Amino acid sequence: MTANVPTPRDEAPLVIDTVHDLHEDHRDPQEQEVQQNLGVALMPLALIAFLLISFAAAAWTFLAAQPGA
Repeated sequence: MTANVPTPRDEAPLVIDTVHDLHEDHRDPQEQEVQQNLGVALMPLALIAFLLISFAAAAWTFLAAQPGA
């Protein structure tokens, strides 16, 4: 009894080199450097600091306005 094995085909390679097909102004996502905006990074910290300072100022004002102080 002979084995019924499919014949091998000449298939294209699984990985296609598209680096040379890119436009000259294209930036490869794997080669890009991360550019983080410092203002976006510091904005939440500034907001938290503002809320803490305003809460402290409000508490100080209410405590100073107490008749026994």
